Amino acid sequence: MKIVLPLVFFIHSFAVTAQKFNEFLQQCEANGFRGSVLVASKGKVLLEQGYGLADAEANRKETANTVFCIGSITKQFTAAGVMKLADENKLRVTDKLSKFFPESPAAMKDITVHQLLTHTAGLAPALGDDYDLVNASDFMKLVFSQPLQSTPGAQYHYSNVGYSILGIIIEKVSGMGYEQYLHTKLFQPAGMLRTGYLIPKFDKKELAVGYRDGIRWGTALDHAWMADGPGWHLRANGGILSTAGDMHTWYVALRNNKVLSKAATEQLLARQVAEDPQGTSYYGYGWVWQKTDNGEFNWHNGGNGVYNAFMGFSLKDDWCLMVSSNTNKIISDKIATQLLKILNGGEAAPLPQSIIRSEPPFMTSPVTLAIFQQIVNKGGEYFESNYDEVLRQAGFDFEDDMILFGVGEKLKAEMRWENARSLYTVYSKLFPNIVVAWNQLGRCYKQLGNNTKARECFEKSLSIRPVNNPAKQLLEEL
Repeated sequence: MKIVLPLVFFIHSFAVTAQKFNEFLQQCEANGFRGSVLVASKGKVLLEQGYGLADAEANRKETANTVFCIGSITKQFTAAGVMKLADENKLRVTDKLSKFFPESPAAMKDITVHQLLTHTAGLAPALGDDYDLVNASDFMKLVFSQPLQSTPGAQYHYSNVGYSILGIIIEKVSGMGYEQYLHTKLFQPAGMLRTGYLIPKFDKKELAVGYRDGIRWGTALDHAWMADGPGWHLRANGGILSTAGDMHTWYVALRNNKVLSKAATEQLLARQVAEDPQGTSYYGYGWVWQKTDNGEFNWHNGGNGVYNAFMGFSLKDDWCLMVSSNTNKIISDKIATQLLKILNGGEAAPLPQSIIRSEPPFMTSPVTLAIFQQIVNKGGEYFESNYDEVLRQAGFDFEDDMILFGVGEKLKAEMRWENARSLYTVYSKLFPNIVVAWNQLGRCYKQLGNNTKARECFEKSLSIRPVNNPAKQLLEEL
């Protein structure tokens, strides 16, 4: 998931001490920040450190070497892989989808690689849960069975689907698996030994544990992946694991044209399409491009409603910033914004507990309210039968389940238990590996007097996460 942000940073070339960064981050740590941070400028790493706990239950601290999920920052690796193939004259960004998939339906056959890279292909944001074990063939069949949201090339629609397709194209053209290609062509030449899905052979004890609203979600490796990595609802658009140091190494490789030609790097980072009507930011190839009065820079963020990350840099002014967070209550972008103020020579605004731990606006968002009203007005049975249409019309992001959590909380607050049951039935269908959905569905069944169904839901939840799961107590209460 990428969040569009009104970022305006002013970077100047003067020395900044690590002490100022560290003092601010220690304050954030005292207020609950958990994550890894790297700040570099003018060829020097000014700060590279972990804060808080990577695993609260094990009392394991975050360090500079803690492995975290970079979320949608993965997309720029996919884009770089495409540009590497272009460097090798194995494809062009003007190539059409039908070149790689002759079975493409008429409406999609002329979609170009450029349109996939810039989210202008007209594809849906997502078509399934990150942890559905769907292979490339079945994924493409699903893509081809869906209608386009707009005519290819006409509009910007952020799409994980498009980047997964690019990953499959990389496999087709290179003859290598997606991760193997990135490892061989990008990561190894750049000197990145701690980046990938499975090839680095991460020990789970090296990974940051994710927390959703204080509840242990686990690491990426605690959730269902196939033998060679995540299913294609996630692969190539998100989910890559890395460290702050490795991501800085990647920045250095881009800056020095160590992996891509200068022309390919410039194309990767150039502005391509406006992300909004006001033109406050532009999407390039896997990177957002922005310009201020004092220069231009690139950035991207990502997350899955649990962990999140931010990376930003300027090749011209030579600065790089990487921030990770392993809880949805403390967003990396908030930390990054203040660190960049310090990098500019200014003062970071204090982030008190009431702000730094503020919940995402999933309870009051227009999307939440639209879905809530549809369920209340038309009933739960209608919602269960027409959820895809209802959610799409409301503007639901099928990659982020927190809106559904917000709708459910509103329904429970009004004791609309049958409507809430319908909501959580759909929630558990769209996000079958999220224990919150099953626990809340079980609670609804319990309120409706159906303890048998409630027990089934709690047992399903425990099968997904056997430890640190409220379902154990909920079962005992039955």
